[in-house]
Amino acid sequence: MIVPFGLRTGAAMFSRGGTTYLVFDERRPIDMAGLRGDRAFGAASVVLLPTATLIRLPVAPDRVATLAQTAQGWRISLVPTPPRLAPIVPTSGEGRITLAADAPGQVVSIPDPDSGATLLVGTQRRGGQAVLTPRRGAEFDLLLTGQGVVAEPLADRVGLRVAPNGFMLVGEPGGLALSPGSEGAELLADAIALTRRFHFPHMPTEVLARHLAEQMTEIASVPLQARGPRRLVAARSMLALGMAAEAGAMLQLAAEQAPRTGLSAEFAGLSGVAALLAGRIDDAGGLSDPRLSGTDEIALWRAIRGAMRQEGSPRAAAVMAATSRLALTYPDPIRDRILPLIAETMILGGEAGAAAALLKARPEDPHLAFARALLKQAQGDAAGALVEYDVLAAGRDQRDRSRAAVRAVELRLAQGLITPHEAAERLDRLLYAWRGDALELGIRDRLATLRQQAGEWAKALAILRNTEADFPDIAPATHARLLETFAALLREDAADRMSPLDLVTLADTNADLLPATPEGEVLEAHLADRLLALDLPKRADPLLAKLMGAAPTGVGRAGFGQRLAALRLREGDPKGALAALDQSDSPDLPPDLAARRTMLFADASAQTGSIGAATAALAALGTQEADEKRATILERAQDWPAATAALRDYVGKTIPGAGPLAETQQRVLLRLATAAARAGDEATLAALRTGMEPRMAPGPLTDLFRLLTAESVRGTGDLPRAGMEAGLVRSLPRDLDAFRPKGPTAP
Repeated sequence: MIVPFGLRTGAAMFSRGGTTYLVFDERRPIDMAGLRGDRAFGAASVVLLPTATLIRLPVAPDRVATLAQTAQGWRISLVPTPPRLAPIVPTSGEGRITLAADAPGQVVSIPDPDSGATLLVGTQRRGGQAVLTPRRGAEFDLLLTGQGVVAEPLADRVGLRVAPNGFMLVGEPGGLALSPGSEGAELLADAIALTRRFHFPHMPTEVLARHLAEQMTEIASVPLQARGPRRLVAARSMLALGMAAEAGAMLQLAAEQAPRTGLSAEFAGLSGVAALLAGRIDDAGGLSDPRLSGTDEIALWRAIRGAMRQEGSPRAAAVMAATSRLALTYPDPIRDRILPLIAETMILGGEAGAAAALLKARPEDPHLAFARALLKQAQGDAAGALVEYDVLAAGRDQRDRSRAAVRAVELRLAQGLITPHEAAERLDRLLYAWRGDALELGIRDRLATLRQQAGEWAKALAILRNTEADFPDIAPATHARLLETFAALLREDAADRMSPLDLVTLADTNADLLPATPEGEVLEAHLADRLLALDLPKRADPLLAKLMGAAPTGVGRAGFGQRLAALRLREGDPKGALAALDQSDSPDLPPDLAARRTMLFADASAQTGSIGAATAALAALGTQEADEKRATILERAQDWPAATAALRDYVGKTIPGAGPLAETQQRVLLRLATAAARAGDEATLAALRTGMEPRMAPGPLTDLFRLLTAESVRGTGDLPRAGMEAGLVRSLPRDLDAFRPKGPTAP
């Protein structure tokens, strides 16, 4: 794009955000209609000023505008990399600031595109020179440019004049002075190529404080509606003085008194910066305003916000590696606030090389001591890092002291110099050294993990419970961690390694942490079995009752109830067992659990005299085990016909249809024969005699079985058999004792 100015017309160029401003010291209308729709220059616009022409040119983030004079006029180009420019270096002397520049043009005044304040622009009739490093004085700001000189006067008497060898800033009777240069010359030189959005005054504190007082006086002297832009300027001064909270209040007042100012991109950006510097991360949303996008400086501040939200954010670290040099150019209070965070984020986020270069620029900065220790650790110098961590841990800065002590513990643990238990003990002593933010939360979280690794489950759970109570904002996440820790305790069989008393105490304290999942039901069953196996019935009973009531699922509740009923039966309390089963009843239970509960119900009911209820439940269950238990209950109750029927069912499930019988099977048949004989069930005895006796091996069991199932003596032919049976009878009481069911007879 070529703008048709003559050879005597000077030009200057500077950028704000994603827009480049080109100033020509001749007032001339320029027809931009032919550029409509052009991808590069279609959004450019022209503003005619009293003595100048201003072109606003939006520039993509990956492009830089350049100026070059030709015979046809000034050529404006958009290139991917900035050209090498010769610096316009300000020098101070005799109360004035001299800016040596080739082919100086004229000085024109334009309104600041963001704040509306006056900018003094010195044009040049030849390109190739620019102010590459911003400089500040008590009464002016010297801005970065792409060509020429741009100064923002901060006092009414400050002016910019053309001099024989360039330009000259003049002002107050006492003269003008420059702020001192910054450290890290190489990085500062690299920072020149980075694009900016904000312009913070950089001058001695006492001078800036006096200047702020003058700004406040000026604000008070103008109408309310005109105070907005001036309040933005004052807010920048406050930020440069380290008064972030006051700057935030000033910006809020500006938005209230001048709504148009409050809607500007400059307000959004400054309010976001003020919030971050004041530690109010959630109030820094203004930095997300899309109108701010397109500059390295905005990218840096957005990365700072990301790093504040997530320690060591790799995404923030990558942005900082490309833009962190800007921080070196900021006023000391801003630089000292953000530079440690930037360096630490780059180290933890995988950009240690960029962090090393940044730290090299400020080797003696005490604010960066923790970052230097982190860098040594990242570079593999564990011994050197430990030395520096230990020095910081004994220092006076409370935050660095706590962070360094934690890092030293972690590094020693990683090096195998201490055990998880020793690491936990050391962290425990640090727990209250720093309170109320992510650092304390990090210590608590790590301490819980170390206690878990050391097998100190009760302490791990106690720490998490305290955290849940002390930090209600993250209580849901902490409670989820509690549930997982308790589940891990059961999953890793840690309960099996605990003493009975410790297990009872831990389960009693954490009954509410039973997980409401299928896996949790398995873990609950494991815990209940472990408690049931303890030789502490008086402690286990109330605990199982508590766990039963706290179980989050019906299956879990039924499982605890089953084990509580078993414990009470074992302790001779059948009524308590029935109560436990009733209180834990739940529909749609797994078949195996329902069967176990039915068996317990039958035992408890039989012991309380409810034989009918017990046998009916077992008959409905219909399993081999249920048939055997039903027979046992009926035998004890001496209900021989019913016992015979139950045993007949049991035999049908346990005795194969053919082949020889094992001893255990013979004993089952002997029980059935005994019950049938007592019941006078001749049909059953006959069936046993003809169907089972031939399959039984010779021996005492067979002899007894033959005696019980023998036919009655009907004539003299049966006398020999009767004599043999008489001999067997004499041994019958003794032999039957071995097969008679043990236990009390139900009333």
